Amino acid sequence: KSSDPTPVLATFSSPWPLAKGGLFDVECRDASTGDGAFLTVASSKGKSISDLPKSFFMDALFSSTGRFSFYGAPTDIKVKKSDVDGSYRFLEIVFSNLSQSTNAEIPRTAIVAATIPEGTDEVVMLVGSSTTNRWKRGAEKSVRDTVGSFKATLAPTSGMKVRAKGSV
Repeated sequence: KSSDPTPVLATFSSPWPLAKGGLFDVECRDASTGDGAFLTVASSKGKSISDLPKSFFMDALFSSTGRFSFYGAPTDIKVKKSDVDGSYRFLEIVFSNLSQSTNAEIPRTAIVAATIPEGTDEVVMLVGSSTTNRWKRGAEKSVRDTVGSFKATLAPTSGMKVRAKGSV
């Protein structure tokens, strides 16, 4: 977001294909089940990953412009678990969001892995989720494995210049 952005390399392994189209940034998902994972970034406002309150993550993920808010703001949001492991924060969250096809609230379970790469002020997050019914029937393993594989670090130094989006 700055005029002098810092490149970060984010990696993860996913069983789902990369989603393509104008709606997606970096997202892997199974279109038939809705299981998937996506990257998102939010400013840490100078705080460490362990000092960020749970509300920071809820605001970043469930705002009216958030990934889970396409058809209305999610409801029944609860953080079931929040742990810090080294420079990574892991949260397990349950919530419901509106389904466009059925116009019903669908319970979902998500795992978030978040880190602030050294030298940056941005929280880089990988969010994996599935419907709670699928979670209970085995999707949990795929989501946990995907989110558990997430790493975000400063990109290797090169002679290439990084430009802010929209700059010439």
